[in-house]
Amino acid sequence: MELRHLRYFIAAAEEEHFGRAAERMYVTRPAVSQIIADLENEMGTPLFERQAHRVKLTAAGSVFLTQLQELMRGLSQAITVTRDVGAGRTGMLNIGYGSLTLLHPLFRAAVKAFNEALPDVKLSLVEIPSSQQVRALADGRIHAGFMHFSNMPDATKKRKGKENGLDQESTVLDSLKIQTEGLGLVVPKDHPFAQRKSVALAELISEKWVVIPHSTVSPGYGPLYTICQQAGFEPRIVQEVNSITTLLNLVSVGVGIGLVVTGKGFVFPNNLSVLHIEDVSYPSTFALCWVRGRMEPTLARFIDVVKEVK
Repeated sequence: MELRHLRYFIAAAEEEHFGRAAERMYVTRPAVSQIIADLENEMGTPLFERQAHRVKLTAAGSVFLTQLQELMRGLSQAITVTRDVGAGRTGMLNIGYGSLTLLHPLFRAAVKAFNEALPDVKLSLVEIPSSQQVRALADGRIHAGFMHFSNMPDATKKRKGKENGLDQESTVLDSLKIQTEGLGLVVPKDHPFAQRKSVALAELISEKWVVIPHSTVSPGYGPLYTICQQAGFEPRIVQEVNSITTLLNLVSVGVGIGLVVTGKGFVFPNNLSVLHIEDVSYPSTFALCWVRGRMEPTLARFIDVVKEVK
């Protein structure tokens, strides 16, 4: 029993005529008659009553038709859903992001455009720092992530161990680079330096610092001590935090000053000022990353959206 045989049966049942069924299926009438006879032999019961100028379903044939019609509707739906998933029009997508990404308008624009273009895709946004996203990618918890790091992960070879706070663990990444970023100083609006565009690091000798020790993009303890020592002093660290959001909040209430990523598009709270640090070069990268070889159709569509709004 083949699928095409079942389609011949449905056509004959709906047309109540083997000839019209043959025309509908683009085959000969003897072919339809033979298929129906084969089905009846396989089922062990007549499916049609043969009359002079028409055929009529038996009770068994009526039950068979009802079941087949439901089966065909399910098959049609399965085909449609499969095609939609294959084209990235439906399914699910988990995208990682950190608090720093929320300060960039591209993230908001990409999410909005994707939801509008593909409303049948379930887009889940997972808040997770860049330092933990490679692990999340490797484990399959996210399909891609917006990351900030001091150097781009090398997508051409596997790595082991930690570098720049990123635990590569032999994971090979592909990425879409969004922009290169710099390092700036954030101070509250009432700070003496707030109205300036830039500041020399040596001018910060008496300042108190709020830091993110495990950041992949802003210098933590080691790099911060290094760049400050090069300017002739050691930083007075008064508070450790886990995210840029907390750092900005504490700086805004006068706990200390902090280092932030600067670059095109970043929008910081109005109660803060961001200054260029004249004598520090600490480039970093903002990129969308995913595991090489794990290109789901929905992810491909998301990457296209990011390219469009970038």
